[in-house]
Amino acid sequence: MAHTRFEDVKITGVAGAVPADVVDNTTDHPEVDAVEAEKTVKLTGVRTYRKAHSDICSSDLCHAAASNLLEQMSIDPGTIDALLFVTQTPDYRKPSTACILQDRLSCSTDTLAYDINLGCSGYVYGLYTACSLIRGGGLQRVLVLCGDTQTKLCHAEDKNVNFLLGDGGSATLLEACDGTSPITILLKTDGSGYRNLYIPAGGFRIPSSEETREVRTQVDGGTRSLEHMFMDGMGVFNFSVTSVVRTIQEFMQDHDIAGDQVDYMFLHQANKFMTDKIARKLKISSDRVPYSMDRYGNTSSASIPITMAHHFSTVASSSDRCILSGFGVGLSWGVADISLTSVFCPPILEYR
Repeated sequence: MAHTRFEDVKITGVAGAVPADVVDNTTDHPEVDAVEAEKTVKLTGVRTYRKAHSDICSSDLCHAAASNLLEQMSIDPGTIDALLFVTQTPDYRKPSTACILQDRLSCSTDTLAYDINLGCSGYVYGLYTACSLIRGGGLQRVLVLCGDTQTKLCHAEDKNVNFLLGDGGSATLLEACDGTSPITILLKTDGSGYRNLYIPAGGFRIPSSEETREVRTQVDGGTRSLEHMFMDGMGVFNFSVTSVVRTIQEFMQDHDIAGDQVDYMFLHQANKFMTDKIARKLKISSDRVPYSMDRYGNTSSASIPITMAHHFSTVASSSDRCILSGFGVGLSWGVADISLTSVFCPPILEYR
């Protein structure tokens, strides 16, 4: 079981970057009327999100976030021992985009760099990998870059996803640090549910063809091709409010964490109806569950760090015990218990 306690590792900085272009869900979807649009916004909690131009990649957003973070923390990129890029929208099929980011950030050629192909759970998995490299590999500084430009995977008229999913990138710096509070992480996977959130065709299992590229109304009412993202909203919802909630409950019980001991719970920004229900089931008051989805939407692997950066850039962190949980595509999920004392978070950067 991937359930590990990491000593002497600390998150020291978190930064986010989003495209400058804003999509307003109440006015920018001509395929639905104003009444339906407002009803959807009320249900999802996503009033606006950011959409990248065709020439902006997730690596650009993560590069901007990382450059901003390292510059403001006065950290030489040459001191970064490892760079992990968590994305499902890489620049190329090959090479690994992390290699390109190593060069763009002017990191040393001694830097370990590779991609991790995960979405909604990717931030927690990235933290686990970074902690493992520090504690097991003796590294000192690891940069975890999480980001996606998933609006490029969606058809513009598929109302099942185009009111929710936004683009964003993030950078998190982890460092070896003696005497800091331990980081505990639990990871889980259930691949039997992979069809709940996936792109059916265009890969090597079902290669791209004229048929798979044809846009039509699907059986669920969504307008898309087989090479666009499909989401079984009810399937994802049921998974989140059962398996994910149960995992977090068991995790907190195993580590004797009472609800009132949690300063903040940072949940993957799936949609507000879902995250509100998760928080209620866990008996965590709403004022301790920060949100960013209202302005940035569901930004996949970047949603937790963007929410953290958005929150802590305006609220100073001091002795903050946080529970983090990412969950979704895979199906894959994870939960972490982390102290975010004095973490540095600059304001979210707008990328043009």
